[in-house]
Amino acid sequence: MKEKLNRKDFIKGLMYLMLLPFLVLLNRMVKDHKRFGSTQQELRLNNSIPSGLSITDEVILYKTNKELKVYSARCTHLGCKINQIEGDEIVCPCHGSRYNFEGKPVKGPSIKNLKELKFELDGNEILINLS
Repeated sequence: MKEKLNRKDFIKGLMYLMLLPFLVLLNRMVKDHKRFGSTQQELRLNNSIPSGLSITDEVILYKTNKELKVYSARCTHLGCKINQIEGDEIVCPCHGSRYNFEGKPVKGPSIKNLKELKFELDGNEILINLS
């Protein structure tokens, strides 16, 4: 004869079923992070970049006759890759955060400065530490 399912066991089973999609999603996110996450620790660029603001794949460079500053090209709001410069401002394409040439936010939603990266000049190359 069939045994009746009590309320406690039914809710318990339902909770396990609801947990399953989250575990699958978490597993996929971890795999994607490993596959697409940057494993590169150092970047070499030619030192012949023009004065002013410029963006490469991973970094933003601000160069004058007297100094060079290197910032991460990841927005401090949610980590989107910054790929735009409008006038003298660095613009995140995801949510519109804007930074000045010193990496300080001038318009939100971001409230943190861009991460300034350490670098060395080696002849005609810039060696940038990405970590």
